[in-house]
Amino acid sequence: MQNPIQLPVVDLSPLLDYVPSATKSASRIAFELQNACMSHGAFYVTCSSFSRDSELKILDSTRRFFNLPESVKSNISIKSGGFTRGYIAMGVESGSHRVESKEALSYGYEWNPSDKPSNSLQGPNEWDNLDEILGPEWRKSLNEFYSQMVFLAKLLVKGLEIALHLELQSYCTGGETISLMRLFHYFPYSNEQNEVEAIGSSPHTDWGFLTLLLQPDNVKGLQIFYDNEWRDIASKPGHIVVNCGDYLSLITKGSFISPLHRVISDGANERYSMVFFYYPKYDAHIPVIDVRDPKIHNLSIFKDQKYDKDDKRNEQKQEMSSNIDGVCFGEYIARKWDQVYRG
Repeated sequence: MQNPIQLPVVDLSPLLDYVPSATKSASRIAFELQNACMSHGAFYVTCSSFSRDSELKILDSTRRFFNLPESVKSNISIKSGGFTRGYIAMGVESGSHRVESKEALSYGYEWNPSDKPSNSLQGPNEWDNLDEILGPEWRKSLNEFYSQMVFLAKLLVKGLEIALHLELQSYCTGGETISLMRLFHYFPYSNEQNEVEAIGSSPHTDWGFLTLLLQPDNVKGLQIFYDNEWRDIASKPGHIVVNCGDYLSLITKGSFISPLHRVISDGANERYSMVFFYYPKYDAHIPVIDVRDPKIHNLSIFKDQKYDKDDKRNEQKQEMSSNIDGVCFGEYIARKWDQVYRG
């Protein structure tokens, strides 16, 4: 494990009561956000609306789910096709040739079954009979946490709008209905005696607008590639890790960094984390750019993640980028989730 990187810390609380006439504190927060996005692409945020109790509550709910028998969890296994709701067993997804030593629960906006979805990424979550097994308060805690992360993501968008003098909310209208929450349980592993290389999560950038990540159990594992080396991102109670996604990097023409990151194991400890992928709206336009631009050259959104051979990487990127013209974000991201599906 490497020494932790010193990421910027931004308190979003002043944005809670923001009005255009009171710009001093909001402008300061916006400046801090912009600097963090341009220097590292990742940073910590705090906010008075999110407490340590909220952290511990979702950690408890996460552990309760993963402690269930495999036979119960597998009743709600995800399927191919890009609509990823349900349980993800170890080996069912990977962003590379490696086996990712983790399991996950993927859920999103609590869609009313009586409402007709308007696109392929909308629809009900997979709960099966978990209310009976874990009690209705369990599902309520997950939905509350989802709503909290949506609220914070929109607060971040507000701050970035002030910084960039750019209207960003139009990119995100309805994005919460297709965004994803993933609860992760990472298993310890060692590659010394394994025939197949293992990792917690393969090196990647995130495809969406913003990612908000909670790591409340204080177990190391999350790393960012910065200044040509892997650096630990330390767990801080009451702090949420935020990183820019590929889409945000694209619409800022690469000035905001979508950072390469991964999860590894210390070889001894289990690890839990909660990751919220905040997406733009389904029909948001993907900017057509030159993939040779060094600012966006390594974005995972342009990598065909069914494959992982270095000698094919540029060829894959060119093919992927040539196929985005006229394709909306939601349709494209459904393809991306299908690429990492290994079930």
